[in-house]
Amino acid sequence: MTEEARISRVIFDYAGKIGSAPGTDAFLELNAAMARDLVGADRCSIWLIDPAANQLWTTVAHGVDRLRVPLGHGAVGACIAAKRAIVVNDSSQDPNFRNQIDQSTGYATRSLLALPLTGADGVVIGALQVLNKPGGFQNRDVDLLGLAAAYSASAIETQQLREQAEAARLLQREIEIARGVQERLFPQHLPALSGWDVAAQCRPAKAVGGDYYDFITMPDGALLFTLGDVSGKGIVAAVLMASIQASIRSQALRAPESLASLVGDFNKAFYSFSTSEKYSTLFCGLLYPALRRLAYVNAGQVSPVVIRSGGAIERLDEGGPPVGLIGPARYNQAFIDLAPGDTVICFSDGINEATNAQDEMWGDACVDVIRCNGHLCAREIVEKLIAGADEFAGDAEQADDITVVALKVAQSEAA
Repeated sequence: MTEEARISRVIFDYAGKIGSAPGTDAFLELNAAMARDLVGADRCSIWLIDPAANQLWTTVAHGVDRLRVPLGHGAVGACIAAKRAIVVNDSSQDPNFRNQIDQSTGYATRSLLALPLTGADGVVIGALQVLNKPGGFQNRDVDLLGLAAAYSASAIETQQLREQAEAARLLQREIEIARGVQERLFPQHLPALSGWDVAAQCRPAKAVGGDYYDFITMPDGALLFTLGDVSGKGIVAAVLMASIQASIRSQALRAPESLASLVGDFNKAFYSFSTSEKYSTLFCGLLYPALRRLAYVNAGQVSPVVIRSGGAIERLDEGGPPVGLIGPARYNQAFIDLAPGDTVICFSDGINEATNAQDEMWGDACVDVIRCNGHLCAREIVEKLIAGADEFAGDAEQADDITVVALKVAQSEAA
């Protein structure tokens, strides 16, 4: 049989097997065997780059268990670095050859040919290597193995794309579950307070977010309400937001001496379980509905707006630093008395820092929207404020979570 006939026979014999391979692993095993037999070598291995571990590893390796070596190691590493075939017909004379694998396996490598595996985008993803051909490897062998290398690279890329697609599908499913859980953490019903109108809305920038608000009815009939903004966005911020909400509720159940002490105790707790780069701004208000009196602590949150029935604007600034930022922080509380028609509007920085396509921020212009709509009910004020932020941002993507809470003294109280 001539060499051409032998090569044709090898290709014919493997073509049917490769075409019916049940999966990527079986395909690569057959492709490695075909590469070995095409050039008459003793063994073949297919190496892939593991960028996370900075290593090379074998997805196929004839005669040995799967191997791992440092990226750049040996002739395979040199082949990948140079992005070209490497032929070595006397391993003892080649500076790239490392015999550690031979020493550990008992195999003696005399000659080798390594060929880079190149993806569709031209990026090298690994290498195909054949070992020990009687008489040594020739340039013709490089051409012969080009087909096997291309098949292997294509199969590996297809498998990687499938794995990435499946990972993305699973991640999206987990995010959907997390979003559902987070939505249930928000109050499912607004508090019903005689003589008061209450509204709230939260819209994350991503599927889940780090903004939060809550309403807690205290034993004496007062209403504790919070609005906070965890640093960062996404899953990590959402998990931290859930921890914050649970911790605040736990602190509130202990009947604290004052609102300042509640926030101070919560800050210590948050600081103990958080990391230095994770903190939260927080506005905490304690409303006495019958007295129309509000005690509050502002821990680094955007200053809420109080719009009086006559149109005057006040900001609620008293408090301290964001919670979780400084362990022994001190917080001060302040009080404000409200009259019929007055409204307290709390909002996260997704409102005043709404950004348009020109990278401009809405800023204090949001207060003008509040002033113009102070006569409306609480729900309409919330909707107008969010719509104003959206109108300013235009086509720009929502950059941050948006949360608004409004509490309004009913006009009917003015008799």
